[in-house]
Amino acid sequence: MKKLIFLSAVIVLIAVNSGCSGKKQSPDETVSTVSVEETQATLVVQGNCEMCKSNIEKAAQGEEGVGSAEWDGESKELQVRFDAAKTSPDAISKAIAAAGYDTEKDKADDEAYNALAPCCKYR
Repeated sequence: MKKLIFLSAVIVLIAVNSGCSGKKQSPDETVSTVSVEETQATLVVQGNCEMCKSNIEKAAQGEEGVGSAEWDGESKELQVRFDAAKTSPDAISKAIAAAGYDTEKDKADDEAYNALAPCCKYR
């Protein structure tokens, strides 16, 4: 929901700056947009399959301030972009561990791990 609101705000800003307000833009004018400072981090996250990929990315993106998360099953690396003012790699790691997946920083508790689908059990 927050992403939808943010996306709507960006679209409105672009529309206003691009001439939808009735003002014609000359070819020499530049359009400026508001951008959020994002930080990138890589976390090693255990998992096996496409379901793991979906669950890991969903857990990371559920953390406030995370803009994107992409997990590679071969390298076991999660590339995550986030707003450092709202979250941190440690908080993202804890959210993933709470979903049942071990990270290089945090181990999922047995209850969360045992709730994973059989194909997702990596231990």
